[in-house]
Amino acid sequence: MRKNTIVIPKPRSNFVSVQCIQCGENRVIFSHTTTDIYCKSCGQLIAKKSGSRANILGKILNSLD
Repeated sequence: MRKNTIVIPKPRSNFVSVQCIQCGENRVIFSHTTTDIYCKSCGQLIAKKSGSRANILGKILNSLD
């Protein structure tokens, strides 16, 4: 087997830029977070932890690779 033919899998998790619905503050969070994430300025819940991928309650702006 040659090194050129080995396929490296892409990770399922990534960082996501999320905007708070209440105040519009932007924040970068991890997609598989293990804690609840709150907005720094208004305290609104942005992402809620779950067993795997977080439930993102804010507006997702883009995914950072």
